[in-house]
Order: sequence, then C-alpha cells, then structure tokens
Amino acid sequence: MSTDKKIMKDCATWYQGLAGQQALLSLDNIISDYLSEIFGYYCLNFGVLGGRKEFLKNSRISAGFSIGSNPKQNDLIAIPEQLPIAADEVDLVIASHVLECSHNPHQVLREIDRVLVPEGHCILIGFNPYALMGAKRFLKPLRKKNKQSNNKPSKLKQYRTRSASHVRDWFSLLGFETLEVNYLGFRPTIKNEKLFTSSAWMEKWGEKLWPVLGSLYIIHAKKHMVAMRPHKKVWETPFVLTGGKVALNRTAQRVRRTHFQN
Repeated sequence: MSTDKKIMKDCATWYQGLAGQQALLSLDNIISDYLSEIFGYYCLNFGVLGGRKEFLKNSRISAGFSIGSNPKQNDLIAIPEQLPIAADEVDLVIASHVLECSHNPHQVLREIDRVLVPEGHCILIGFNPYALMGAKRFLKPLRKKNKQSNNKPSKLKQYRTRSASHVRDWFSLLGFETLEVNYLGFRPTIKNEKLFTSSAWMEKWGEKLWPVLGSLYIIHAKKHMVAMRPHKKVWETPFVLTGGKVALNRTAQRVRRTHFQN
C-alpha cells in the first residue's frame, strides 16, 4: 500500500485541535464559494477529510461519494493511487492531504486526471511547508524511526510537504489550469483556548500581509483537453485544362447539335 496511515492519522489529529477546527470552518466557506460555480453529476471526495459532508452542503453537484480506508466514514474503500472509478466519470474531485500522505504523489495526480471528465474541476488541500507554524512536525515520528533503523534506507523525502507552486507545476504538466489558490490558518497551533481566541487578529492580517505563510493552501484547478488538429491531406496541384478539341461520342454529338446549335 502506497498511502501511509500514520501520517494520515497525524493530519487528522491536527484538525481536532483549535487551529484545525478553525481551519475547517474556513475550508467550508472557501469550498462553498468554489462549488457555487461548478455544475455536474458526480463529486469524489477523498483523503484525510474524505468523509466531511459539509463540503457539499451547498453544492450544485447531483451526487457525492467518498473514498478512504475507514468504512464508517467513506462510501468506498480504496487507496488514492488506485481509484476504483472508470476514466472520465467524475465532474469534481476534492482531495485533502493526498500528496503528503502518499509514497507516490505523481500517481495520485495521474489518477485524479484519469477519473475527471474534460473540463472537470479539482480542489486540492495541502499543508503549506512555508507556514509560520509548519506541518513538518507531523513527520517527526517518521524521522525518528528512520534514524533508529540503520539497515533500511530512509524514505523521509517521500513524505515531505509540497508547496502550492510545486503542485501547480505538476498540474500544469497534466494539462490543468490553476484557477485560484487560497491560504488559511495563520494562528499558531496552541491548546489554550483563551490565547487562541485572542490571536484571532492574525487571521485578518495574515490574509492581507503574509498570505503565503498560512498553514493550509487550497488549489482550485480545471482539467483541459488538448485539442487535436485533424490531419490535412496535401492535395496535388490540379491539372490545368487548356482549350482545344474534345472527342465526343455519337450520343454526346447528337445532344450538342440539338441543344447548343442555332
């Protein structure tokens, strides 16, 4: 299995704290704005927040379903690298932290590209490596494990967070157009509710002064089909007919005498 359950659990734990709960409320509002202009039949929601139904509360998508490893929270059980969906079937994909939790993030994006219909939309949520209170601390248990294991090669690079610009480049290679990028979560991850509430001003000023330092980024991308130019046959230059006598058979001669002679 290519998806690391330990990192998925750590990501889900972050959302249970004060900063995570505040981030979820912001995510609901941002995704709701995105979905107000997206139409279609099917929406696929998978990743750490795969079972969150609030994302589709005000959606114009006809039906939504989720994929994950928890049968109590998801409709289907599968991994992001092998989605059990036919090609060109889904109008919208909401993917949360699927890149940082996967051994093969490129394959995850290829699967998203495969299942999306032409002109389909993808909303991808990830932890920002440049955040003031970055999400790299989620990788500490893995880092310690790699240090203790001297015989096995380290796989730390496979679990690193990717910046929004990095992911945008990956989308571009697949033929996606990035429509919008948003950052949120500018308050520190603290357990003291009073201190956390008093730092609410950081959210307002963070969006204006240092947006790229938010804890999370949300990328809204659209899949485009590459137009194939039809092959044009190069026709040969036609022969130029010059004036002269034309041999006519007897029937043609009779028709000519009847209709074209005075």
